[in-house]
Amino acid sequence: MGACGFDTVDVKTSPGFTITVNDDYKVVEDAVGKTAYGLYCGDSQPTGVDGVDKWFHVPVQSVGIRIPAASGFLEALGKSSAIAAAADPAQLTNICVDTSKLATLGEDTSESSSSSSESEGESTGTDPSVDVVFSDTTDSDGGAKTVRLPSDDSLTPLQKAEWIKVVAAFFNEEKSADTLFTSISDAYECHRSNLQHLSGPSHVYWVEYDGGTKPTYNIIDTPYQKELLVATGATNTTKTPLSDPTDQAAFHDAVKDAEFVVDQTDLKNYGMRASEWYEDFGYASDTTQSSPADAKFLLQRNIWRTDGYTSKTGVSNFPEFAYARPDLVLQDLISVFEPTYNTSYRRHWMLWLGGTNEDAVTIDSSNYDCKSPWLAQVASCSARLDFTGDDSDAAAGASDDSEKDADDDNGNDEAGNEKDTDDDNEPSEKSGSSRAGKIAGGVIGAAALVVLVIVAMHYINRHRRRARIRALSGASELGAESFGLHETRRPRIYS
Repeated sequence: MGACGFDTVDVKTSPGFTITVNDDYKVVEDAVGKTAYGLYCGDSQPTGVDGVDKWFHVPVQSVGIRIPAASGFLEALGKSSAIAAAADPAQLTNICVDTSKLATLGEDTSESSSSSSESEGESTGTDPSVDVVFSDTTDSDGGAKTVRLPSDDSLTPLQKAEWIKVVAAFFNEEKSADTLFTSISDAYECHRSNLQHLSGPSHVYWVEYDGGTKPTYNIIDTPYQKELLVATGATNTTKTPLSDPTDQAAFHDAVKDAEFVVDQTDLKNYGMRASEWYEDFGYASDTTQSSPADAKFLLQRNIWRTDGYTSKTGVSNFPEFAYARPDLVLQDLISVFEPTYNTSYRRHWMLWLGGTNEDAVTIDSSNYDCKSPWLAQVASCSARLDFTGDDSDAAAGASDDSEKDADDDNGNDEAGNEKDTDDDNEPSEKSGSSRAGKIAGGVIGAAALVVLVIVAMHYINRHRRRARIRALSGASELGAESFGLHETRRPRIYS
C-alpha cells in the first residue's frame, strides 16, 4: 500500500490487463487496447512518468458509459450512483439509476478523433461533467476520458468478469472488487467441477442467425460461449463454424443431434420471436413438419435465449449485468440442461423460446432490490462430485447443494427478491435418449429393489418361524403354561 493508500491486488485469469501500484499513482495497462491509464491521488498529476497515455484523478466522482457491462460492474461495486451520462440512457436496464436524470453523451466520434481535440474537457461528444467514460474502444469521445472495457466474447466468462477490477481502480475499490471476484470465481469453479461427472451429458450448441442479402447460420464457438457450455458438462461443444455459413442444409445437419440450442440472434418481433426464429433458421414451426424431422431439440422445442430479464421497453439485461456474474450465468444454463442439480435455483436470464408465452420478466423492485442487490451477493457452493445427472440425484441436490436460496414465507429469496416462476409450458426434463435411458434405468432399478425386499422378507420370516419352533420344543419340558403356548397356537380348522 503506497502513500495514497492504494491496495495491491492480483490479476488471476490473464484477462488482458495489469494494475501496478506506486507510491502516489497506479497504472492500469490494457494490453489489448495498448493503452496505459495513470491514476493518481494527489493535487497534481505526477511528472516524469514514462509509458502513461492518459491520466485520471481518483477516486472519480462521475462516470459516463457507452458499454452496458460498465453499468453491471458499477452496480456490483455499489457505485451505480456515479453514473452521470450514457450514450443512450433509455437503453439502460439498471433500475438503480434514474435514467431521466442522466446526460446523453454526444455522438461517438472515435472514427474522426484524429481531427478532434485531445485535451480534457474539449473532447468532442463527452459531457465535461464526467470524469471517465467507459467504452468499447480507447478513442471514443475524443479519447481523453475514455477507458476501454472488453465488448466481444474473445475472453472466457471469468476473464471477462475480472475486468471489474479495472472499473474498481477508478474508485480505489480494488480490494472490494477482488473479494467479490474471488467469491464469484470460487462459486463458478465449484459448480463447473460438480458438472463434470454426468452419466448422460446434454448435446448443446450456441447458435446465431445473421440476416441480410445473404443470411448466415452460425455455430458459435468463441471462448465465452464455448467455456460456459463446457462448464455445464455439455458435449458436442467443440464443432468449429461451418465452412460455408450460408448453407442452411449444412447447418441443419450439423445441429440435428442437439438436445438444446442456445440462440443469440437479434430477433425483432417481440411476442412473436418463436415464429421468427423458426422462419430465420428454416424450420417449420409445426415440429411434425420440421426439416430435418430428426432434429432432437425440436421435439420439445428446446430453444433457449439469454434475454429473459428485460427493461419495461424490452431491452435485455444480460449484456448489462450478466458479464459481472458468470457464476449465475452458469447456474442458469445448468438449470436448463440438468434441472435436478439444484431444484431450488431460480433462473435470472434464460428464456425458453419454445412455448406460446414468450414474455420475459421485467426488472423492477419486486425482483431486484437496490438496497440489497443479488448482483453483489454470492451464495456458497459445496462440492458434489457424485452428481451424475440421474433423476435419483434430485433429492441429493435439494439437500446437499449449498447454492440454495433461503426463501421466506412470502416466496422471496435471501435478498428479498420475488421468486421467479417457470413457465408452465417449459419442458420439465431433458429430451433425447439420454433422459429416456435414465428413466428406464430408474424403473428397472426400482423393480429389482422390490424383488430383493420380498425375497429378504421371506427368508427372515422363515428363520423366525424355525427359531420359535425350536424354542417351543425346548419349553415343553417346563410346561406349556409358563410360555403361553395356548395363546400362540393357531386354531385348528375342521372340514
